[in-house]
Amino acid sequence: MSRNLVLAIILLIASSFFWSGNFFSGKIAFLSDLTPFKLSFFRWILALLILLPFTYTQIIKDLEYYKKNILLMTVISILGVTIFNSFTYISLQTTLVINSTLMASVAPVMMIGFSWLIFRTKTTTLQFTGIILSLLGAFAIILKGNLNNLYNLYFTAGDLWMLGAVVSWCLYSVLLKKIDSKTSQLANLEVMIIIGVIFIIPFYIMESFNSTYLPSTGLDLAIIGYVAVFASIVAFFSWNKGVSIIGPNRASLFLHLIPVFSAIWAVSFLNEKFAFFHVIGVLFILSGIILSNIKLSND
Repeated sequence: MSRNLVLAIILLIASSFFWSGNFFSGKIAFLSDLTPFKLSFFRWILALLILLPFTYTQIIKDLEYYKKNILLMTVISILGVTIFNSFTYISLQTTLVINSTLMASVAPVMMIGFSWLIFRTKTTTLQFTGIILSLLGAFAIILKGNLNNLYNLYFTAGDLWMLGAVVSWCLYSVLLKKIDSKTSQLANLEVMIIIGVIFIIPFYIMESFNSTYLPSTGLDLAIIGYVAVFASIVAFFSWNKGVSIIGPNRASLFLHLIPVFSAIWAVSFLNEKFAFFHVIGVLFILSGIILSNIKLSND
C-alpha cells in the first residue's frame, strides 16, 4: 500500500468523523434557536479568520490563477460552502438526523454518476461492488438492522433540503478535480470560504430580520466553534486533500463511515446501546472501502 493511499485513507476517515458531529451540531443548533444561515455565517467567518494568517501569502502568490479561474472557484465555493452546509442546517429544522444520514448515504452513488457525466470516469467492478457493500452497511446502521424502521420513517420538506445539500456536495466533490493540484489545498479552501461567505451574507441578513444577528448563548458559541474548526477547516481540508489523491469515486465510499461515527456519538452521549447490527454495518462498510481501493487506477 503506497504512502499516499495511507495518507488519503487517514484524511478521509478524519473528515467523516468530524462531519458526523456536524449533523448532531445542526440539530442541537435548531433546538437552541441558532438559525441556519447565522450558524453558517459565523462558522465560516471564524474559519476564515483562523486560516487567514497561514494562507494569505500563498493566496497572493497564486492570485493570477484564482483570477483566471474565478468562475470555477465561485461555482465550487457556492456548492461546497454556501449551499451544502446551509441546506443541511435548514433540513435539520424539520427532519430527523436519521433521515439526513439516510439521504447522505446515497452520495457515493450520486457522485459516481456526476463523475461519469462530467469526466466520463469509469467505475471498476471492484469499486461498484464496494459501493453496494458499503451502502448496505450504512443502511444497516441507520435503520438499526430492522427494515420496518424504513416504513416507519416520515418525510418532510426538510428531506428535500437535505437532498439538495447532497446533490450540491456531490457536484462540489467531483468539480474539485478541475482545480490545479499544484496549488495549495489550504489556500484553496480559504479562497472558497471567502467566496462562499459573500453569498451567505444576504441570506444571513434576511434571516436575521426575524431573529437576532449575533449568537446569544454559550451553547451557540460552542456549536459555532466546533463546526468552524473541526467540521469546516479540518474536515474540508482532509476531504479535499483525500479526493486529490484517490479521486472522488473511491473517496465517496468513506462518507458511509458517517453513520458509523454517528452511532458512536449516540452510544457515547445519548445512552444508546451497542448492538449486533453495528458490527454487521461496520464490517460491510469496511469491506466496501477495502474492495474499492484494492486496485489503484486513475479516476
